[in-house]
Amino acid sequence: MALYLWLPALLLAALLDIQPALAGASICNDTGELHYLAVSSRSSSGWATTGWKPLLPEECMDPLPQGHQGRFYYFRAEGPGHKFRDDGVRFCTAPGRFRIEGGRNCVSRGYSERGFAKARAGAAGGQVLLSARSQQTGAANAAAPGSDESLAVEVVFQGCARLRGDARVRCRFVGGGMEISTEGHHGFSDPQFTILQGLPSGAPLVVDGVLTASFGPYGELALRSVTLRQPNRFDRMLQQIQGEWLSLADPEDRFTITGSIRRAFYYGSRMAPEVVSVQGSCRGLTQTGDFLMAWDREGRSSLCYRIKKLTGDRLTLEYLPRGTELAYHRRP
Repeated sequence: MALYLWLPALLLAALLDIQPALAGASICNDTGELHYLAVSSRSSSGWATTGWKPLLPEECMDPLPQGHQGRFYYFRAEGPGHKFRDDGVRFCTAPGRFRIEGGRNCVSRGYSERGFAKARAGAAGGQVLLSARSQQTGAANAAAPGSDESLAVEVVFQGCARLRGDARVRCRFVGGGMEISTEGHHGFSDPQFTILQGLPSGAPLVVDGVLTASFGPYGELALRSVTLRQPNRFDRMLQQIQGEWLSLADPEDRFTITGSIRRAFYYGSRMAPEVVSVQGSCRGLTQTGDFLMAWDREGRSSLCYRIKKLTGDRLTLEYLPRGTELAYHRRP
């Protein structure tokens, strides 16, 4: 069980003909590039927008949740090197995984507002091909979900690496439920990156810049400034869970946390690495407390755990929303 848990503004009513939707609508990725999909649909409780769900090349998905009503729904898809052609209808979005009720006052609620395309629901909708809306631009860092937005966020520094055959460096951070990277010049010609290259991994920072691209839980930042900050409670908790942890229920189930990267092992098998963050909430949940959020770099899974107990040698997590308890002890 422990292994399974760890693996990885609104439209006017006149636009709608409210009735239960028929089955048959699908969206298929025929672009050759991974895309992330956001969908806005209406149920008996009103409009809701969800995203970003990964859609692999040659993969199709049913975009409509159970209980959808009406003849139409709205969607937006983003992929690297592609530009989305929308119909001018705008809904709220956020970076990473999200679910947003309603479509008014996006910015005042802390969300972005993006253009969506209209599609017919039910059997009449048939198959929607992404290539009709998402068109190649030839730019490797084309706009993406949440792109071209100012961003100032508390992060934990993950380090910098020289780009092969280039006088540039790429530096990484984790914060706000995202893994963020930025590029700059190596050496002393770029003061912000000179500061970063002299910092140890795990340093608490505030970064400010423009989010030029974001795909699922990953973002690209054009850096304006970087500032050291005092470690907060979440920073200290992340430091406290560094190391190797063994399940009390199954000794063959174990994981290590190094910086903001978690690697799980089960009976000798090594699972795909996950990015982790300790924070005061998890997206989509209303509970308060201390939480460990984990997600894989492909955006296929995003899991939330309440931290119920954390001592020098014990860690107890509650998997949400199921409420399953997972207990671990630290390897000496």
